[in-house]
Amino acid sequence: PSALILCCALRAADYVCNPFENNKPDCSKTTNQDVKIRNFFDPTRYWWCNSSNVAEAVPCEIRLDNGTIIPRGFDAQVGDCVTWDLWKWSPYC
Repeated sequence: PSALILCCALRAADYVCNPFENNKPDCSKTTNQDVKIRNFFDPTRYWWCNSSNVAEAVPCEIRLDNGTIIPRGFDAQVGDCVTWDLWKWSPYC
């Protein structure tokens, strides 16, 4: 019985974090609302569930008044976009 529980727990963990997928959220879940979610395939973007419950890949960038775009990276530990000098890679799972 304990082996079966362990197997089920490990299988459930696969659905939570799969480094071979881009981590696009299921926007029907309330836990994915109003939170920036790491995009596993693109560190310059994060996932955001819009008002229509559709996941959008949002760029991490600042647009200056003169039109200049300054790219940044999404830092999973911070949960937000940061400048590249502060950005640190962290394991997906």
